[in-house]
Amino acid sequence: MSKVHISITIARPAEQVWSTLGGFDWLPRWLDLIASSSLSDGGRLRHLKTADGTTIVERLITFDEDHMNYSYALLEGPSPVIDYVGTMSAKDDGNGGTLASWSSSFLVQGADEAQVVEHFEAIYRAGLARLKSVIESAD
Repeated sequence: MSKVHISITIARPAEQVWSTLGGFDWLPRWLDLIASSSLSDGGRLRHLKTADGTTIVERLITFDEDHMNYSYALLEGPSPVIDYVGTMSAKDDGNGGTLASWSSSFLVQGADEAQVVEHFEAIYRAGLARLKSVIESAD
Protein backbone atom coordinates (compact mmCIF):
# COMPACT_ATOMS: atom_id res chain seq x y z
CA MET A 1 0.00 0.00 0.00
CA SER A 2 1.37 3.40 -1.00
CA LYS A 3 0.83 6.46 1.17
CA VAL A 4 1.10 10.17 0.41
CA HIS A 5 0.85 12.98 2.96
CA ILE A 6 1.38 16.66 2.22
CA SER A 7 0.77 19.52 4.67
CA ILE A 8 1.09 23.28 4.52
CA THR A 9 0.79 26.01 7.13
CA ILE A 10 -1.76 28.70 6.34
CA ALA A 11 -1.68 31.97 8.28
CA ARG A 12 -5.41 31.96 9.05
CA PRO A 13 -7.55 30.32 11.77
CA ALA A 14 -8.50 26.68 11.19
CA GLU A 15 -12.21 27.52 10.91
CA GLN A 16 -11.48 29.91 8.06
CA VAL A 17 -9.35 27.33 6.23
CA TRP A 18 -11.94 24.60 6.82
CA SER A 19 -14.68 26.82 5.39
CA THR A 20 -12.98 26.34 2.00
CA LEU A 21 -11.10 23.05 2.35
CA GLY A 22 -14.06 21.30 3.97
CA GLY A 23 -16.49 21.83 1.11
CA PHE A 24 -16.72 18.41 -0.57
CA ASP A 25 -17.94 20.14 -3.74
CA TRP A 26 -15.48 23.05 -3.61
CA LEU A 27 -12.30 21.69 -5.20
CA PRO A 28 -12.69 24.00 -8.25
CA ARG A 29 -12.38 26.98 -5.88
CA TRP A 30 -8.75 26.16 -5.10
CA LEU A 31 -7.49 23.19 -7.13
CA ASP A 32 -6.56 24.38 -10.63
CA LEU A 33 -6.64 20.81 -11.97
CA ILE A 34 -10.41 20.61 -11.37
CA ALA A 35 -12.62 22.66 -13.70
CA SER A 36 -15.99 21.67 -12.23
CA SER A 37 -17.66 19.59 -9.56
CA SER A 38 -21.21 18.42 -9.06
CA LEU A 39 -22.78 16.34 -6.32
CA SER A 40 -25.28 13.48 -6.42
CA ASP A 41 -26.55 10.80 -4.04
CA GLY A 42 -27.50 13.33 -1.38
CA GLY A 43 -24.12 15.08 -1.55
CA ARG A 44 -22.10 11.90 -0.99
CA LEU A 45 -20.90 11.44 -4.58
CA ARG A 46 -18.87 14.07 -6.41
CA HIS A 47 -18.36 14.13 -10.14
CA LEU A 48 -15.26 16.09 -11.07
CA LYS A 49 -14.20 17.31 -14.50
CA THR A 50 -10.53 18.09 -14.92
CA ALA A 51 -9.22 20.98 -16.98
CA ASP A 52 -8.53 18.52 -19.83
CA GLY A 53 -12.05 17.02 -19.69
CA THR A 54 -11.32 13.83 -17.75
CA THR A 55 -14.03 12.61 -15.37
CA ILE A 56 -13.27 11.59 -11.78
CA VAL A 57 -15.91 10.19 -9.42
CA GLU A 58 -15.37 10.07 -5.66
CA ARG A 59 -17.55 8.99 -2.73
CA LEU A 60 -17.57 10.76 0.63
CA ILE A 61 -16.78 8.17 3.33
CA THR A 62 -16.58 10.25 6.51
CA PHE A 63 -17.18 13.91 7.30
CA ASP A 64 -16.37 15.36 10.73
CA GLU A 65 -17.17 19.05 11.06
CA ASP A 66 -15.95 19.20 14.68
CA HIS A 67 -12.52 17.73 13.89
CA MET A 68 -12.40 19.45 10.47
CA ASN A 69 -11.66 16.43 8.30
CA TYR A 70 -13.26 14.21 5.71
CA SER A 71 -12.27 11.10 3.80
CA TYR A 72 -13.30 9.95 0.36
CA ALA A 73 -12.83 7.00 -1.98
CA LEU A 74 -11.87 7.22 -5.64
CA LEU A 75 -14.43 5.28 -7.68
CA GLU A 76 -13.50 6.31 -11.24
CA GLY A 77 -10.57 8.16 -12.71
CA PRO A 78 -7.50 7.98 -14.90
CA SER A 79 -4.99 7.08 -12.18
CA PRO A 80 -3.69 3.49 -12.15
CA VAL A 81 -4.74 2.89 -8.54
CA ILE A 82 -7.26 0.84 -6.60
CA ASP A 83 -8.44 1.06 -2.99
CA TYR A 84 -7.67 4.81 -2.99
CA VAL A 85 -8.83 6.61 0.14
CA GLY A 86 -8.00 10.29 0.56
CA THR A 87 -8.32 12.58 3.56
CA MET A 88 -8.49 16.37 3.83
CA SER A 89 -8.00 18.06 7.20
CA ALA A 90 -7.44 21.39 8.90
CA LYS A 91 -5.91 21.64 12.37
CA ASP A 92 -5.06 24.61 14.57
CA ASP A 93 -1.26 24.96 14.57
CA GLY A 94 -1.21 26.55 18.04
CA ASN A 95 0.03 29.89 16.68
CA GLY A 96 -3.20 31.27 15.21
CA GLY A 97 -2.66 29.49 11.91
CA THR A 98 -3.67 26.19 10.39
CA LEU A 99 -1.93 23.03 9.31
CA ALA A 100 -3.89 21.95 6.21
CA SER A 101 -3.26 18.37 5.09
CA TRP A 102 -4.12 16.16 2.16
CA SER A 103 -3.23 12.49 2.39
CA SER A 104 -4.11 9.20 0.75
CA SER A 105 -3.38 5.51 0.63
CA PHE A 106 -3.79 3.30 -2.43
CA LEU A 107 -2.53 0.31 -4.37
CA VAL A 108 -0.81 0.94 -7.70
CA GLN A 109 -1.73 -1.34 -10.60
CA GLY A 110 0.07 -1.58 -13.92
CA ALA A 111 2.34 1.43 -13.37
CA ASP A 112 5.56 2.44 -11.63
CA GLU A 113 4.70 2.95 -7.96
CA ALA A 114 7.28 5.70 -7.39
CA GLN A 115 5.97 7.69 -10.36
CA VAL A 116 2.36 7.40 -9.17
CA VAL A 117 3.33 8.51 -5.66
CA GLU A 118 5.26 11.47 -7.11
CA HIS A 119 2.23 12.35 -9.27
CA PHE A 120 -0.10 12.52 -6.24
CA GLU A 121 2.51 14.39 -4.17
CA ALA A 122 2.78 17.02 -6.92
CA ILE A 123 -1.02 17.42 -7.14
CA TYR A 124 -1.41 17.72 -3.37
CA ARG A 125 1.53 20.13 -3.00
CA ALA A 126 0.30 22.41 -5.81
CA GLY A 127 -3.28 22.22 -4.57
CA LEU A 128 -2.44 23.11 -0.98
CA ALA A 129 -0.16 25.95 -2.15
CA ARG A 130 -3.09 27.33 -4.18
CA LEU A 131 -5.44 26.87 -1.20
CA LYS A 132 -2.99 28.88 0.93
CA SER A 133 -2.85 31.62 -1.71
CA VAL A 134 -6.63 31.80 -2.06
CA ILE A 135 -7.28 31.92 1.69
CA GLU A 136 -4.46 34.27 2.66
CA SER A 137 -5.38 36.75 -0.07
CA ALA A 138 -9.07 36.83 0.90
CA ASP A 139 -9.32 39.70 3.38
